[in-house]
Parts: sequence; structure tokens; C-alpha cells
Amino acid sequence: MDFLIIDDDKTFREATCFLIDEEHHYAEGAASGQVGLKRLKEEKFDAVLLDLNLGQENGLDVLTEIQNAYPDLPVVIIAAAGNIKTAVEAMRRGAVDFLKKPFGNEQFLTVLARVQRLRQMGQRIERLEREVTETRAQEAESIFDFTAPAMQEVMETLLRAAKTPASILILGESGTGKCVIARAVHQNSHLADKPFS
Repeated sequence: MDFLIIDDDKTFREATCFLIDEEHHYAEGAASGQVGLKRLKEEKFDAVLLDLNLGQENGLDVLTEIQNAYPDLPVVIIAAAGNIKTAVEAMRRGAVDFLKKPFGNEQFLTVLARVQRLRQMGQRIERLEREVTETRAQEAESIFDFTAPAMQEVMETLLRAAKTPASILILGESGTGKCVIARAVHQNSHLADKPFS
């Protein structure tokens, strides 16, 4: 995974980048919120670690900008002990987790594992959404006009036949929707619980 560390403390940034590198991930630091936002426009990152106290900048404002521009990008808030209430507010605004400074290696690895799980779930959701979209595109209703009387008659005949054990042969030129009709017949047959092949 690729991480962007937004923190105005150079020593902290470098130490955090080192921790991430040790876990075989890539990390890059940004000294301010504006530099971080610029880097997010230039490169694709999988997660952001964002300090709430960025000198002249307010970390909550930077969080809002990140959320508006990249709503699916996980942001982990980094907060000093006195900023816990603000960190909770950041989580209410969309941050996925927070680390209290100074944090130990074990705490960091726990948050890293959570971020990885979130990313994997996001990837699965995207894949499932693509599959649903592709499946819907293959549904007969999205391709054929079933208001036409001739089409209604054909579909009624096919769906009646689908309820029987009889084999159905669908003929037609390439690109006319034979596969889509075959899938509709399969979904309405006694074999609907079996794979469509």
C-alpha cells in the first residue's frame, strides 16, 4: 500500500515513513496540508495519515478537503494527547481511525492492519458493483422491448417452456441477444439454482 504522511514535524514524518517501509509498504511525507493535497492530486495513495496540529493549518480543515476530493480514501488521524476530543470529532467527520502521539510500533501495526482490511473491502465492493452492473446489462429487460406484442408472445412461449424439462434451441444472428434470452430462460427454469453455462 502507498501512504501519505501529512505532518509538520520532520522527525515524526521520517520515523513514520520508516515504520511503513519496514512493513514493506511505500510512504511519503508532506510538511503541510497544502503540500499533502497537492501530492494527492499528483499521485494515487491508498491511505493518508494526517496530523491534526499542522502549525498554521487546521487538520480538520485539511481532512474536510481530502474527504470532499477523495471520499473513498481512508484517512487516519494523528493527535497529541491534548487533542483526543478533536480526534473524535475528526472520526465523526469521516476519518477511519486515529493514533495518539507518541504511538508504539504495535499500535501502529494494528491501525495499519485495519486500513488494509478497509482497502480490501473497498476493492471487493467495487468488484461486486462491476459484476452487478455487467449482469444487469445482460438482463433481457434492458435489451429488448417487451411492450411489442410479438416480443411478449415469444417471451411467454419461452418462459412456459422454461418450466418444463424440454431442451430449447435459440437461433439467430450474432449480436441479436440469444445469450441474454438463454439466461432469462435459465433463470426461470427448474435449473435456476445451477450455474448458467
